[in-house]
Amino acid sequence: MLPKSLITLTLYLLANSQLQEVLARSQWLERDGRAVYLYPRRFGQEQPAVLQKLRDACPGEVCGTLAGAAITPLLAAQPECTQQDLADQIIDASKQFDAATQANMLEIAKEYRQVEKNTPPDFTTNPPTARNSVFCQKAPKNAELNGLVQAQDPANDPDLFFDPATKATVRKGEQANTFPFGEAAGGNAGNNDPAATTSAAPATGTALPAEDPAATGTECVTAVTVTVTATATAAADSSLPTVVVGGEATPTSVAAEPAPTSVGDADFGSCSVPEIEFGQGFDNRRETSFQPVDKASFDHGSAQNIDIITRAVCDTLVNKCGANQAARDLCATAQAAASAAEPKKTGIQADAFNAVFGKTTNFAAVQAFDDQGRAVPGTGSATDNAGNAGNTGTDNTGNTGNSDNTGNTGNTGSAGAVGDFGSCSTPQILFAQGLDGRKETAFEPVDKASFDHGSAQNIDIITQFICDELTNSCDADATAKATCQTARAAASAATKGSGAQADAFNAAFGLSTNFAAVQAFDNQGRAVGSVAAQPNTPATGNTGNNNNGNNNQNTGNTGNTGGAAQGGNLQTFTGNLGGVVAPTVTALGDGRFQVTGNAAFNNIRNARVRSCDVQNNQCANAANSSGNRNFSVAQCNAQQAQCIQLADSQ
Repeated sequence: MLPKSLITLTLYLLANSQLQEVLARSQWLERDGRAVYLYPRRFGQEQPAVLQKLRDACPGEVCGTLAGAAITPLLAAQPECTQQDLADQIIDASKQFDAATQANMLEIAKEYRQVEKNTPPDFTTNPPTARNSVFCQKAPKNAELNGLVQAQDPANDPDLFFDPATKATVRKGEQANTFPFGEAAGGNAGNNDPAATTSAAPATGTALPAEDPAATGTECVTAVTVTVTATATAAADSSLPTVVVGGEATPTSVAAEPAPTSVGDADFGSCSVPEIEFGQGFDNRRETSFQPVDKASFDHGSAQNIDIITRAVCDTLVNKCGANQAARDLCATAQAAASAAEPKKTGIQADAFNAVFGKTTNFAAVQAFDDQGRAVPGTGSATDNAGNAGNTGTDNTGNTGNSDNTGNTGNTGSAGAVGDFGSCSTPQILFAQGLDGRKETAFEPVDKASFDHGSAQNIDIITQFICDELTNSCDADATAKATCQTARAAASAATKGSGAQADAFNAAFGLSTNFAAVQAFDNQGRAVGSVAAQPNTPATGNTGNNNNGNNNQNTGNTGNTGGAAQGGNLQTFTGNLGGVVAPTVTALGDGRFQVTGNAAFNNIRNARVRSCDVQNNQCANAANSSGNRNFSVAQCNAQQAQCIQLADSQ
């Protein structure tokens, strides 16, 4: 037996050694004889949730690699633009995937760009002072990131910044990078409310309300009185009538004239005077929404909440346009006026914004629709209610060619001759070369949000998928399903491998297309066979002849073949980059003109221009889906300019 004293000594030594071990684990890390401090971002932002979203966003190793690389730019010592550069890389990488994946990755890129960056406190003060991260001073590669900056901890000293280049504290105003790109002292840069320095909607895709003054960085405005001295602007010229047309209001000025860039003392720099339009069908939406009129100056998609658009416009004036302070102040006033206008999500808000800049529009007359394509009661006016089922064919008695308005996006989702497609849009198929990077021509659904399927050379694959989706996803009614089967049989019976198959399918839904005029190509990129004739063009001298509702259709006048009174195509532009043609324009016979699958217009020029715009959107979608390998969005834009130029010359 061991002596009691030895047992006591052993227990003491064991206890003492464990104590030493515990103490050793609590010692500070040291480097060069000095303690090393770790400065984690607040709220567990060392691993922001957006990184997992990015990791899961796309197949293969692409998004996994991006997610791994996305950690480093958020570290304190990283240069100020690395976070923005990585967001640009996410958007660039998205272009190799389908439309849905692209849209998701775009939102992730926007969210990532606004993630808070790691910034150490200033330990030269007692207690240490929390500092902000400096801002990138170059424009992003992708316009979708314009105006977006990283979030700042509200607990930070708003006047102090950490500069990773010098590893030192910089006071606000001492360096340009203490303000967001394009900002100047006196603006709202440095405001630690991220809503005051960003222009995008939250990454969740929800609407961004602006009833809270802090959300827009402006004072609360209960009444807005605006006095504008307009100087030689097309919009303010009383001699030019404003045309209000189901989603578009434009003066009938010659488009070749440069857009005005000033209003009174307000100089908008390299951009035009801001204007917002309200309508249905923007970005293939069922619901009515808002978007900037001049996308070249204000490149932003549509939104149901006008505050998202007004903020993007006003931020662009600062970040891109080089507008003066008077222009920025005027935009802030317009932003407040639009937000205060009632009711929300109606054209009245666009009118309020435009009025501040001396532009008279009447989007209040445009019928509002919800996200199921259903008319919102009490909105719009009877005279401009394009797409209202009550007006279908009522002014076209006996006027052949004008009763076939089935498939108008204004009626998407509503029951009719072709059925109710539930949560999906009216099915439509396009035929083009370059889809999904193909050398050959192929078919694919136009609306990938409703019918998410890649391209195929055999149209039967696409038509079967669409008809199946009506049952599996869209909750379409029996009439819609039956129409789809009819369309499927018609497509299968048409000339194989030609655009005529897409035309036959679309026609069953009342959609007039001319993909038969698209040259077919084999999988080596070689032309196959011949193409059908281009759509009928109105005879010279008869362009726009709609007889003002007169049902005497010039019977026997062979020179009027394809004229408006006979329901011919008044869109004379025949460019078809990527196989995408401009939608047909027909006269309704009551002084208005219908763009197939879109709105009705009171002016033939505006109808043609809208047709050009729709073609450009579909062309850009096709270009993006193919990764811009065979043709680019820039080429689509150039084609649109040619189309509009032709419309202006007629």
